[in-house]
Amino acid sequence: MSDNQNNQKSQNKIIKKVKDLKTRDKIIVISLIVFILLGLIALIYNITLLVSTNNRNRQLQQQIYEINRQIEGLQNEQDFRNSPEFIEDFARRYLEMHRDGESLFGGR
Repeated sequence: MSDNQNNQKSQNKIIKKVKDLKTRDKIIVISLIVFILLGLIALIYNITLLVSTNNRNRQLQQQIYEINRQIEGLQNEQDFRNSPEFIEDFARRYLEMHRDGESLFGGR
């Protein structure tokens, strides 16, 4: 019987190791599933963040374009107002200035 008991103990040890192995495999599979789910969540979050950032970038590029267009228009207006023709016309119309020997003619 002692051989039978030894065999029984050996079988119990083997069965326990197999059960432990199965439990370990279950833990590994569950850990892998959790890891994959966390990876997918991180991927979805980063894709959402990237899309949001790209949209904001496009909005800012549009604003830059509009501001540059306004700057160009204002520079053109400044160049026009600094021209001798504009200054002379402004002086004649609003400041009633004229050159020597010129007489102003105004209709009433």
